[in-house]
Amino acid sequence: MRLLISTIVPRTASALFVIAGLVGCAESFAVRKEAVPQELQEKLKAQAIPATELKVSAKGGVAVRINSVPPPEGVLKVPMYYERGQPCLKVSINGQKPRKILLDTGATYSVFEAEQALEFGLRTVPQVRPNMAGVLGREPGMAAVIPTLQIGTWRVENLPSIVRMQRTAVGSGILKEHLGIALLGVNLLSKTCKYATLDFLRGEFEFGFTRSFPGPVRKHVHKTTLSMKHGVPTTLLKYGKMSWEAVVDSGSVFGVQLDRRIAEVLGFKNGGWSVGGNYLITGVGGAQTPSEANVRMLEFQALGLFGSYYPFAQVDVMPGPSRLGTYLLEDYRVTLDFEHGALWVEWK
Repeated sequence: MRLLISTIVPRTASALFVIAGLVGCAESFAVRKEAVPQELQEKLKAQAIPATELKVSAKGGVAVRINSVPPPEGVLKVPMYYERGQPCLKVSINGQKPRKILLDTGATYSVFEAEQALEFGLRTVPQVRPNMAGVLGREPGMAAVIPTLQIGTWRVENLPSIVRMQRTAVGSGILKEHLGIALLGVNLLSKTCKYATLDFLRGEFEFGFTRSFPGPVRKHVHKTTLSMKHGVPTTLLKYGKMSWEAVVDSGSVFGVQLDRRIAEVLGFKNGGWSVGGNYLITGVGGAQTPSEANVRMLEFQALGLFGSYYPFAQVDVMPGPSRLGTYLLEDYRVTLDFEHGALWVEWK
């Protein structure tokens, strides 16, 4: 059993999400941002943690004591359900039937829709309202705590989370649809595990609690540095004489993504190929088509990645920070070695 302190603060600018999905003829639908209805807000407040049970931090956040009860073996392997570019695992919340939920290493905290928070029985902290920053903009949230969460034989109690107080709506009338988000953030892993392996090749997650990462198991391997910056794992990319940090983001279905500021510094303020497509990029902050988000593709003759160099690498310039998404990661066994600050990438 491990007891850890985590603080939910009013700013969560490090929470990053990108989810792409087909939604019919995206360009024919109007995308709107809607506030959570007042009726739902009142129900969320009814699930609030009593003030007498809260410990308010100096920054106006709430300190939460996370209780992790790992299996006695000290390591856990569970299936990965890789669906539409998203690595999901089965999770039971508050004793309910296990459901597939995205494990998003590009998000600091776990995030749920208001309806899901009510259904799962999350305990809310209405007086703490994080201002979440996603790839496509900002939106309000409400702090919450997941009383119990079960992944296989691993049990976690009092996991900090955030409830979205804004919804993304597409279409109108009988064609209206809300694009929901449900994900587990990386603080679940960084606060409780020595390492976490996302084995896209075998379709498996591996979490080490009391055991250190035992080392690679495949023939080919790269090892590079891993840092936790603003609550998410980052690693270095290089092009020419310049290097910059990119988020290792299992919540993004794109490949190598370059933020616009870095692209300009590298001399690519303009140029490349425009990325189209009849789908929406959606997540915290709203939803846009690739054209609306001004996504464009560049080709680097040699990109420094994973401690090696990749020739003729295709890179997407798009909103948000630089990221490494699942279109790239899905070809590897990826290990976030939190204990030693290392990123291991294996293949074949």
